[in-house]
Amino acid sequence: MHALPLSYENNATALIIGVGLMGQHMASNIIPWLGLKKLILIDHSSTIGVGTSKMALTDFASSVAKDSKSQTEVVAESVDITSEEAVRDFFLRHQGIQYFMHTAGISPKPLTPPEDLTKEDVMGACEVNLWGAHNVLKHGVKTGALVSGSRGVIVLSTSATVGAEGRASSAYEESKGGLLNFLRLQSRHFVEKYGVILNGLAPSPLRGPMAAQNPTSAGRLQAVADAMPMGALTEPKHISAATMYFWAKECWCAGEVLTTDGGYTKHRPIYGPLPG
Repeated sequence: MHALPLSYENNATALIIGVGLMGQHMASNIIPWLGLKKLILIDHSSTIGVGTSKMALTDFASSVAKDSKSQTEVVAESVDITSEEAVRDFFLRHQGIQYFMHTAGISPKPLTPPEDLTKEDVMGACEVNLWGAHNVLKHGVKTGALVSGSRGVIVLSTSATVGAEGRASSAYEESKGGLLNFLRLQSRHFVEKYGVILNGLAPSPLRGPMAAQNPTSAGRLQAVADAMPMGALTEPKHISAATMYFWAKECWCAGEVLTTDGGYTKHRPIYGPLPG
């Protein structure tokens, strides 16, 4: 039997920021995948949606620890990632982070054209989506919590993917576009100065349990699924698999953004006569 092509740090500490669909899938699988010493979960709210129900963030962390049947320490905290003081204090309490996944983001007023958005809509999205990630990286490196050799994945969901089907607001797309540029333009700086390796993922829409109950959301998602070259919507397992690649020691990338969308945004060739 051949050895696996990817390898990881043993007894590492991992951080997941944003415990939604993607964060929950990663949290539920990451301990056996990596043999973690410690897993930290943070979200803006002390209560998260799990399936169609609400659950305390700490209860979800306890369920992850129980399901793992290991000695891994699993902790959860509610943290305002837009607050410098809150983020700095968090990192001072949790040092030695070797892996992190950032999925936090908001999409104010979806399906609203840009001319109907207010300054508060746009700046609010930028505060969470762009500044929030910037703030996490800033204090992660300045406190030394993100150690040299740590690997991070930022989930972007940029206008190249989610926005391709008109699901998100212009405020969301503008803020995520800024985050995309931040990742691409500053990744080399973080590698050279701090040894922190950053990459990004741009997934297409996921069908969550709450969206499936909303007829409008369900209809839009079905339209995306119908147009998927690979036959179905993106799932959390696809995001987790791509994250594990970027986290591997053998991944020789920095500042790359992997479009994880089943081919949805790729050019569709037309052969033969055009219709009409």
